[in-house]
Amino acid sequence: MDVNLANLPADEKQKIELDKQAAYAVWKVVNNQAPQSLYQQEASALVDWQREVYLASVEKYRAQPDAFIIPEAAPSE
Repeated sequence: MDVNLANLPADEKQKIELDKQAAYAVWKVVNNQAPQSLYQQEASALVDWQREVYLASVEKYRAQPDAFIIPEAAPSE
């Protein structure tokens, strides 16, 4: 199914952006590049419905932390 994201309504685009922001925040926390408090810091800057979408996405991604770990580089010989 082909979907042109540019043709989505503004609120749907915003939900996608919030989901991406949540995924990046989880990646930073899982890889020790940001503190756990990052989620609340970012959520506090959002309005109610945005905060709910963002925090739901954070929980979705926190449930799969192994997907966000940077693999160790293989030692070169």
